[in-house]
Amino acid sequence: MKPSIDQLNKRLELELGADAVKNDPSLLAAYTVDAKMPTLLCCPETPEQVAATLRLCSELDAAVTPWGGGAAVRIGNLPRQVDAVLELSHLDRVIEHDHANLTATVQSGITLASLQQTLAPQNQFLPFDPPHAARSTIGGIVAANLNGPRRMFYGSVRDLVIGMKVALASGEQIKAGGKVVKNVAGYDMCKLFVGSLGTLGVITEVTLRLTPLPKSSATLTASGTLSQTSQLAAELATSRLLPASISILNPAAARSSSFPAEKALAAVWFEGFEESVSRHIRDTEAIAARLGLDTDVISTEMQEHLWDCVRDFSLNRDDLVYRLTLPLSRLPEAITALSERNSGDAPAQIIADAASGTLWLSAAAGKANVEWFTDLISFAQERGGHAIIFAAPPRLKENLDVWGAPPSTLPLMRETKRQFDPKGLLNPGRFVAGL
Repeated sequence: MKPSIDQLNKRLELELGADAVKNDPSLLAAYTVDAKMPTLLCCPETPEQVAATLRLCSELDAAVTPWGGGAAVRIGNLPRQVDAVLELSHLDRVIEHDHANLTATVQSGITLASLQQTLAPQNQFLPFDPPHAARSTIGGIVAANLNGPRRMFYGSVRDLVIGMKVALASGEQIKAGGKVVKNVAGYDMCKLFVGSLGTLGVITEVTLRLTPLPKSSATLTASGTLSQTSQLAAELATSRLLPASISILNPAAARSSSFPAEKALAAVWFEGFEESVSRHIRDTEAIAARLGLDTDVISTEMQEHLWDCVRDFSLNRDDLVYRLTLPLSRLPEAITALSERNSGDAPAQIIADAASGTLWLSAAAGKANVEWFTDLISFAQERGGHAIIFAAPPRLKENLDVWGAPPSTLPLMRETKRQFDPKGLLNPGRFVAGL
């Protein structure tokens, strides 16, 4: 049923205040979701106002799209309906920083960059590595499960979230987990909301596990053939060395990141005490030299540039971006095979996380490349993995489920969605199988 927008507007203004509800098209255009512009923009200032907004939208059957920094808005299927965008930037407080126990509780609208600045004086940081950290919010990172290159070293988003508060579609507020690392008895409900894309509830507060800032950091780059760079990653995986990240860039991706044009690149990131980082770099250089790779050691600005390119790769352009997750043993073969395919007039760009088995493939946003999806699904399944379209322009998502074939657990997922969002008003259609 089409909601009465005028009635919703009036009721939201009474609940939140007139300044917190906007319907000016010039403002709404900035909150377009896959070419669909919302009718209302709601800017609550407290978790209670978030809950009240959801309750009113539910009563009037208005679809709600949660909005943090907008960094991950290209993820997911086309939305069925976009009525009200729930903008959470006012929920930007650090509620508690327990530096002795390495935890922090923050509101969901705070950006990662702002939180890191707050934690730095205590020589601590949150090891999230999402795209566009300057505008990515903690709630958005958690809801989209945006892991980065250091995932296998510090832990995934799911590992680092130990508690949260969530506003449900009914307006009810619930709490999951706690404020200490070992505090969960029974079901860990936090993991249900991590990666749910706001389809089960709106995260308003998150408690996170922190880590000390490393004393030193450096990256060894090794350029050569794809076979050589993959062999370096394989030898590091079986060695006693502990890199924070190992990424492999095919020649096209290396070229776009300002590295040698005709060579693949392995980037190996080390963090820790200065003596330890230096020893790890020396040992890795020795392995790379034995394999015939050309090496360089970078730090400060050049290192930051490289890892920004890696972090932002999945959401940095208007291209079609695939994500394949594969067993580590099949990753070298996949990088080589997929690098041989052209994307329009240019080869596909590939960045692979050699520690987690995640392969990102960026191709020109054209019909021919989106038709490649079926082949990529089969390619990944034959190697014990899976493939999705991670990001794409809206015109390429029409009549397509970007998540691929639905999993065997789909009936359970549907029932979970029905229990948490009976009317299907939270980010409708954007998750697996149109949930």
